[in-house]
Amino acid sequence: MHEAMNDAVELVWPNKDLSLRASGLTSYEWVQRTDRRLSKPLKVEGACDGLSARSNVLVVGDGLDALEALGATPVLGDGIRLVYIDPPFNTQKTFNQYGDSLARPMWLSMLRDRLDALRPHLREDASVWVHLDDSEVHRARAIMDEVFGESAFVASVVWQKRTSRESRSAFSSNHDTLLVYAPSGPRRWKASRNLLTKDEALLRNRDDDPRGPWADAPFTAPGYRKAQQYDIVTPSGEVLRPPRGRSWYATAKTFEDLLGDDRIYFPRNGSGSPRIKLFAHQLRGLVPFTVWGAADVGTNDDAKRHLMELFPDSSVFDTPKPEELLERVIHIATNPHELVVDLFAGSGTTAAAAHKMRRRWVTVERNTQTVLDFTLPRLLKVVRGEDSGGITGQFSWTGGGSLEVLHVAPRFGALTGIHRSSAFMGSAETLLSTARNEQRATG
Repeated sequence: MHEAMNDAVELVWPNKDLSLRASGLTSYEWVQRTDRRLSKPLKVEGACDGLSARSNVLVVGDGLDALEALGATPVLGDGIRLVYIDPPFNTQKTFNQYGDSLARPMWLSMLRDRLDALRPHLREDASVWVHLDDSEVHRARAIMDEVFGESAFVASVVWQKRTSRESRSAFSSNHDTLLVYAPSGPRRWKASRNLLTKDEALLRNRDDDPRGPWADAPFTAPGYRKAQQYDIVTPSGEVLRPPRGRSWYATAKTFEDLLGDDRIYFPRNGSGSPRIKLFAHQLRGLVPFTVWGAADVGTNDDAKRHLMELFPDSSVFDTPKPEELLERVIHIATNPHELVVDLFAGSGTTAAAAHKMRRRWVTVERNTQTVLDFTLPRLLKVVRGEDSGGITGQFSWTGGGSLEVLHVAPRFGALTGIHRSSAFMGSAETLLSTARNEQRATG
């Protein structure tokens, strides 16, 4: 009965039954799913035949077209481990590099259709992260429930994107939300996701232990276990029993062994409840919180400063995402050499972070000028080892690897885009050729 009631709930919008396809260079067009034009082959420029399961690919075009074009290559063959997308938020504002205004029905279909196209390429242990602000995030969650199922929802991660206060607003909004879904469900995905590394700088040596600094955890466990109900006498002489509804962490024999090994610590000058000492090599990783602070993963301003260092003579994006934020997402959701996909590349942060972390990546950007001005030059700087910002130091990145560029022309709209495509590919190939020659020259 409960399941049937959930199935009856649906977000409805005009033209929901149609597909929203890229039309020309910047527009969209509603298309019947039976439209014969959808069966026509896409026009793809670039070294499609040279792509392998190890290729990193920058695609110029719409995400829906890009996925269709790459589906005929080995690039997606092993499956996608992580999708991170930072789509237009639909704020109805105009920013430096793009206008963020779509009619809501179009925005909803745009997101739904591209997530739906990603779904067949996802690995069993994949996760999908959609980064938004309050403009559409509540409707986006309904879309993701529809595409992946409500049982695929994992978390809403809140990111502190700024630390300054906006005094002109009713509230000073300083967060974005990352919706996290795993098609296999949170319980199965949890078994394959990575924990956060505990900061060893937080370890202390409060009793001058010759083994070095340590962290501590309560010597209790939830639930009642008869063998773990016993008296513990503190150094101050107090007799303690486990709190109600809990047991000691281990049996009396194990406690005595740990005590003899100086692995038990009693706070409050020896009168507090026992805690187990954990040295650096014994620390388990940390389960991620759902609130990520600016001090841990950076802000929009940090990302903007990074871009200004890379492109000092350009007017950069207004709200770029810091590599530190993407590093945390990629660390949690993937392992080295697994595939990361971003269908809204912008300045290329996702691909840059993935490359430095030695993941494979596919990133897609529709605006050819953005690719020529930012995305491609930035990624080439990463390959050459010319990007010293972001997470470069954390991963001791000095350059390496390679990338390929494809241009996928839309099936719909004016054909002038094809001529611009040829001009773009000429510029892109020149940049790629220069980078490859420099790599050979430096060995």
